[in-house]
Amino acid sequence: MNEQTIILFFLIIATSVTLFLYIWKAKKTVEYKNDERWQLLQNKANNAANYSNSILIILLAIGSTVTLFSDIQITFTFDRVLIYGILFIGLRNVIELCALGYFDKRL
Repeated sequence: MNEQTIILFFLIIATSVTLFLYIWKAKKTVEYKNDERWQLLQNKANNAANYSNSILIILLAIGSTVTLFSDIQITFTFDRVLIYGILFIGLRNVIELCALGYFDKRL
């Protein structure tokens, strides 16, 4: 498999999970009538997903430091940066979906 096929595969999964997350959240909001418990579950899942933002910031800081102090030339195309951004959003939505499912069964 070449790199473009792998990226396409993950983009399809990220898009599917994102669509499923929004549909499932809308269904549960109607089912639970947007009560306090459901809002608490969404807040907890959102906090769990926001940890991925912190991890991304740390990884970007480490990467910037490495390229700053060593003689490494790394170039990314704008398309590649956008693709990685979409993949990151998809990963964040996977984390939020898993957290919502976990907290919904647990609480």
